[in-house]
Amino acid sequence: MVIRWVERAFSAKWSALSAWLQAAFMASCWSLFFSANLSAQELVIESWRKDDQIFWDRVIIPAFQRKHPGIRLKFAPEEALLYDGRLYSRLSTRAAGDVVFCRPFDGGLRLNDKGFFQALTEKQLVNFDLDARRAWTADDGKTTYCLPVAYVIHGIFYNKQVFRKLQLEPPNTLAEFMDRLQKVAAAGQVTPLALGTADMWEATQVIFTGMGPNFWGGEKARHGLMNGSKKFTDPEFIKAWRMMGQFKPYMHPKQSEMSNSDIQVLFATGNAAIYPTGSWDIDFLRSTSFAYKKQIEMGVFKPPVDNKNQRCHLSVHPDFGIGINKNTRHPEASQVFLEWLASQEFAQLMTDTLSGFFSLSKHAVTINDPLSLEMMNWRQECDDTIRINAEKLNRVWPSMEEELWYVNVKVINQEMTPEQAAQYIQRIHEKNAYIKQMHP
Repeated sequence: MVIRWVERAFSAKWSALSAWLQAAFMASCWSLFFSANLSAQELVIESWRKDDQIFWDRVIIPAFQRKHPGIRLKFAPEEALLYDGRLYSRLSTRAAGDVVFCRPFDGGLRLNDKGFFQALTEKQLVNFDLDARRAWTADDGKTTYCLPVAYVIHGIFYNKQVFRKLQLEPPNTLAEFMDRLQKVAAAGQVTPLALGTADMWEATQVIFTGMGPNFWGGEKARHGLMNGSKKFTDPEFIKAWRMMGQFKPYMHPKQSEMSNSDIQVLFATGNAAIYPTGSWDIDFLRSTSFAYKKQIEMGVFKPPVDNKNQRCHLSVHPDFGIGINKNTRHPEASQVFLEWLASQEFAQLMTDTLSGFFSLSKHAVTINDPLSLEMMNWRQECDDTIRINAEKLNRVWPSMEEELWYVNVKVINQEMTPEQAAQYIQRIHEKNAYIKQMHP
């Protein structure tokens, strides 16, 4: 009897002790798990800017982590031409990064309309005025879904050594621009115009929307297309396509097979005289020249005007914002990162690190890069505009963006006349539901 009682008592105590040990063990495990999770959060940053990988990895991310050692950042760029489709897929399946680069206007708005972004608060946006927010604000003006980060300026880079050797000055008008191309071609030493059509986008996002505003009159014409008072078949738009139709003889013989990367290398290694692009390419061109040990002396000039007496128009385009994925696993850490992106520290660091990307914040920053400063000063001489189809004009199927890629490559390759291009794009434009809604 006594032995059985002792056995039962010991058994009961052991069961209780065992249960307590198991509970303590599980609590300890959960505590370790949450502690590790909090002290080692990793935010994945989605971007289309592969060219900037080295700057994020070596400068921007270390600067953030010195202040926030408990949050790791991973910059995970995608090929630019694949970014939009793949990002949409990842967001749809809740597999996207914690924070993402946002396209301006219609590109970012489509993702916001699907509910993929966290709306930002006024406190988060206090360092950005309404104009800076516009590219990432919903049509009702009430919701800004991505933090405005940087804008870029369109311009035309040139090889100063080539120009000096041929005794050429940077052009101001289209006639002078064509004259420079002809003289470089006659010398027969380098490709006059670094421009390829394999990727297609450059014909639209660099040539048509970067050089075109001087022919159609910038913002007034862009708003005219949105309010229905202008058509792509108007003479000022046809002028822009006529300009583009003159370029093929001055491009590389294999330009139709050359991607944007090929063209960057062509110019950066001293094998082309003139490269139409924008401020976003400054650092990449320099680093490419250095890598190939063929450093060139780069200059830059404004897109040429139609006649010397007219006011110039400059494409000053909001390039990227950064938003928080609504399904991030690290919402608090993402907020901390966004607050840092809105700071004076980041604004100056980006200006110093990513030459040619200009801060959209109100913070006063110092621009030390001479080419960036020269391009910034153009804004005192010219009227600002943005890429013509970025806002509201892309709300049509087929996509205005993709159709412009197609048409503009055809015009540059002299497979379509300027008049045909104008008629083709106007037919697309007339299907735009936004324009029809504004003007039933």
